[in-house]
Amino acid sequence: MTDVDVMKLPDRAAASLPAGSAGRPVWHLALSYDGAAYSGWQVQPHAPTIHGELEKRLRLLFRAPALRLAATSRTDAGVHALDQHVTFSLPPELEVLPELTPEQVRYVLNRWLPAAIRVQAAELREPAFHARHSAIGKAYTYVISNQDQTSPFAARYAWIYPNRVLDTAAMAEAASAFVGEHDFASFAANDKHGAREDTVRRLWKVEVIRDGSWVYLNVLGESFLYKMVRAIAGFLLHVGRGSCPPHAVHEVLAARNRGAAADSAPAQGLFLARVFWQPDEWRRYTPKLPPFVP
Repeated sequence: MTDVDVMKLPDRAAASLPAGSAGRPVWHLALSYDGAAYSGWQVQPHAPTIHGELEKRLRLLFRAPALRLAATSRTDAGVHALDQHVTFSLPPELEVLPELTPEQVRYVLNRWLPAAIRVQAAELREPAFHARHSAIGKAYTYVISNQDQTSPFAARYAWIYPNRVLDTAAMAEAASAFVGEHDFASFAANDKHGAREDTVRRLWKVEVIRDGSWVYLNVLGESFLYKMVRAIAGFLLHVGRGSCPPHAVHEVLAARNRGAAADSAPAQGLFLARVFWQPDEWRRYTPKLPPFVP
């Protein structure tokens, strides 16, 4: 699978919108980024963020100081993305719209943005399209390096765990228990952007793949709580090192208490790998492993 496959946009819209579309068209961008040097997606005062870097350039490009972005996922500090999506509409007070094609927008942004952030594709969509609300699910990949010596160049993209060989069969058994609809309160941190009372989520697939000394956790689902995937990864490594049996996952889920689970995995091993737009699209998905190799 190539990077182009991973970044492919859904149902690519024609340059001219269908007759009867109301309102201005929505711009839709697909991004990839190395999040190591950033304080996450969401704009923060006095801290570099992916959202902030992109929005600043878009406002300059379209001469629209009030332009606002919506994103499929608010990745946390240090988390990476292969397939982040954003949408924005030009403010109504902008009477004269810049005559820019999607390819021109992609080209200019990639010249202006830091090298750690790339716009993989751009297109115009119908006014109702929204990066967050139109998506029906996401896939995350978590990377663990289970070896004594790891390249310093890979260390920024994986949880380095050289202490002992992980029991991936036990991890896989525990992972299977997460599939389906569960209350994931034990695997959710308090959301700094606004806590959610509903902690029930549906996961389609949770798998553990070993390739030599690398261990990959792939988690696919409809939606996720704040830091939920990192909490699941931390618990699965807890199982893999023999600190608790695989069946303990049922007790931890039933506890509905974050203190019942293991510590969360560090941010640098997590990748937002794919956004899904069509029903059952996730069934045809094959993760790119390792995710940090072009």
